[in-house]
This record gives sequence, C-alpha cells and structure tokens, in this order.
Amino acid sequence: MLRSLLGSAAIATFALTACAQDTGASPDRAATEEIVREYILANPEIIEEALIALNDKRKAQEEDAARIAVAQNADLLFNTSSDYSIGPDDAPVTVVEFFDYRCGPCRASMSTVNALPAKYRDQVRVVFKEFPILSPESEVAAIAALAAGRQGKYVEMHQAFMKSSSRFTEGDILKIAGELDLDMDQWMEDRRDSALRTQVAETRTLAQTVGANATPTFVVGDTLFSGLNRERLDSLITAELAKAG
Repeated sequence: MLRSLLGSAAIATFALTACAQDTGASPDRAATEEIVREYILANPEIIEEALIALNDKRKAQEEDAARIAVAQNADLLFNTSSDYSIGPDDAPVTVVEFFDYRCGPCRASMSTVNALPAKYRDQVRVVFKEFPILSPESEVAAIAALAAGRQGKYVEMHQAFMKSSSRFTEGDILKIAGELDLDMDQWMEDRRDSALRTQVAETRTLAQTVGANATPTFVVGDTLFSGLNRERLDSLITAELAKAG
C-alpha cells in the first residue's frame, strides 16, 4: 500500500514539475512536494483509483501467465494416466480439480463437481488432482485414496473422505477404508509404496507451475481459477462445449 501511494505521489510530482518547467517556473523540491501533498489531500480518490487500476493490471497479468502455463502443461493436467476421474474418458470437455480433503470449500463443492458429467449429459469429465497443502494428515489421506484406487475404489474413498468431517487420523482413515470392502492387507502395503508419494509430489509441483496455490482450484480449457464459483464454472464449460462443436 505505502509503495503504491509513494508511486502515485511520484507520478503527480513528475507531472507538476513538468508543467512548471514548461511555464518557465523553477519551484524547489519542498515547494513541489507541498503542492503534491495538498492536491492529494484535496483529491484522495485518486489514490483509490490508482490502487484499483494497479490491482486490475496485476490480476490480468496473473491470469495471462496462468493461461500460458496451463497451455504448456495441458497434457499433464488433462491426460496423466495415474489420475482418477469421473465421466466418460472421451468427453469433449475436461474439468481439473486440485483439492485437499481437509479443505471445507472442497467438501462443500463435492456435490456440484460430482454432478457435472450427468448435468452435461456425459459431455464433461472431471479429473481429481490430489493437492494436500493444509496439513500432514491431508497427505496421509491423499495417499490412502490413491492406494484404494489400485483396487478400483478411488472414487468411493474420495467421496467418503469428502463427506467426512474427521481430522483424518489413522483411526479415521481405517474406519472409512473398512467400509469400502477393500483387501485391507493389500491396501496397507500399497500405502507404503513410495510411488504414491512421488505422484503426490509431482501433482504439487504441477499445481505450483500453473499457479494453483489454494484449494479448490479448477482448470477448464486454458482458464485456472480458485474457489467454487458455480456461475463461472458453468460459463467456462459451456464455452468449451461450444468450441468442441
């Protein structure tokens, strides 16, 4: 904020000094600074306008950078074979969700996300990206879900975790797993497989590369955005379907 204010004042000082030079006047620095100070005090709204313009510019730059990063990493985002998804594999539109099982907004978005394939008549596929950033327990839960996936139970465990308000202690996870008809011995062995930790680490790196720094974060087409904005999600999906014909 202070830097922005000083920047605005500097611009005003330059402009006023230039005007003074054009008219042949040569005010000293103190006099010029007093003129700028009085102008800003009399018109404080220019500071707010400058900050809004600066924020809009930065936001646009971030969105442009995200689009480029998404395009450069499209195959990793949409076509990683180790990811799990719902909806037809050949759906014309893919929605990617970066999530954390301990994320309240992620849990709140589950019903909306799960309904997308049916809502769009199997024209949408949803890819789930394990992005555990909130706690060590988040990563434990992510590994447990991926291990369940090796027995074809990823979606079931994913949904059970999303419905749970637990802290994902070992007891919590074992209780949920016990309700999914898993081969528990095999599941426990798979949880210890370092390949699953590598998968989570690679997803974390991908998220950082494309600019995802919160959960949930969605990718539709070349657009990345954080938080569940249902109207924006529907708008982007509709636009992508139109492109697909």
